[in-house]
Amino acid sequence: MLAFLAVVLVAIGVVAALVGWTTEQEFRRYALARGGMWERVAVALAEYYVAYGSWDGLQEALSVLPRAPMMHRGMAPPGMLDFRVADASGRIVGDTRGDPGGTASRRDLWNGIQILVNGEVVGYILPNINAPGPMPLSTEQQAFLSRVRAALLAATLAALAVALLVGGLLFRSIIHPLQQLTAASQAIARGDLSARAPVRGADEVAQLARAFNRMAESLARAEEARRNQTADLAHELRTPLTVLQGTLEAMVDGVYPADRENLLAALAQVRTLSRLVEDLRLLSQADAGELTLHKAPLDLGGFLEEVVEAHRSVAQERRVSLTLERPAALPLVLADRDRLAQVMGNLLSNALRYTPPEGRITVRVTDRGRDVVVAVADNGPGVPSEDLPHLFERFWRRDPSRRRATGGSGLGLSIARHIVEAHGGHIWAEPTPGGGLTVAFALPAAAVA
Repeated sequence: MLAFLAVVLVAIGVVAALVGWTTEQEFRRYALARGGMWERVAVALAEYYVAYGSWDGLQEALSVLPRAPMMHRGMAPPGMLDFRVADASGRIVGDTRGDPGGTASRRDLWNGIQILVNGEVVGYILPNINAPGPMPLSTEQQAFLSRVRAALLAATLAALAVALLVGGLLFRSIIHPLQQLTAASQAIARGDLSARAPVRGADEVAQLARAFNRMAESLARAEEARRNQTADLAHELRTPLTVLQGTLEAMVDGVYPADRENLLAALAQVRTLSRLVEDLRLLSQADAGELTLHKAPLDLGGFLEEVVEAHRSVAQERRVSLTLERPAALPLVLADRDRLAQVMGNLLSNALRYTPPEGRITVRVTDRGRDVVVAVADNGPGVPSEDLPHLFERFWRRDPSRRRATGGSGLGLSIARHIVEAHGGHIWAEPTPGGGLTVAFALPAAAVA
């Protein structure tokens, strides 16, 4: 506001000074040209020009010309009737103080008094520049200049007041939203992630408030996800640890014999913990951008046949039909074979887990030219449309009881998404026509040399 005030003061001060100076100079010039003394001189000189048709012989006539129109020299202050006469081109043709000579400057001509004949400028009266002081003004003329100066001062003060009023309103419209934005940011800094800044209008401050609110919402979602992830991780670790602790305590107390069967049950829980820790390590690498891939040209058709064959025994045990549909020729993809096997393992494991007996699972490959799409479709219970966006979130499972019998750790699809995106592809889920769920991913085809 102080900077704005300084700019306004400088601008108004400069304008007022220039207008005041110009007004006084122009008024004095007008008074000089239209005052009785010089107006009579100009008329006499114009009559001389009309009579002789030129300025020839003017210097000799100047000794008597000023007295004729003024009647007597006492009407003018001493020295005020000393002047030069220039023709229309600026050449000095007469001088009351001596011999004429030289050429008048443009400034002298601009400040001079025009000599008009039939509306045409034929010469200029150039008052003596050595005359003491400016042209004296009458009492009425001085009063007029005083009124002009007072009006300029009043206009300057009024303009300053209006500028301050308008500027204050404008600054309040900017500062008030910024104060609210500052209060919201301080509330978030104190841990209140529900704080939001009010948004009004569509200017830059409103855009800043919208961006701030989006940031706050993102922070709130991240904090909620962190809390949920901590709770989910504790849940996932607690179940195998509880089972493992109970088994070992029972064997120590002699309730269970320390035989192969009980040791294998404890080992299974250890393996579950190991898989969970490995999954979390893989996700942390993906989040940090440190997921290592060993890419090489891969025949996707042959690779999928091996993956499907590896899961066929499990499908047969669950009485589920598992088939592969692929074209005769497929372009190569640049991929990490082991990571891609992990993706397919997660997708097929999920499909086998939720597909009922006598159901079917189809692995379908489609060549789209620039990329290759692999889809795993089942005819299980499917997923409601509102839940599809959550499928690739960590620890998300539809079953609210979160019993391991109805799902794994909830990390498989999240891991699959990170691996596919690291390959430059994308993954999505959609309902299977006729019922069920289809999870598909697309990988870019390898460039042919």
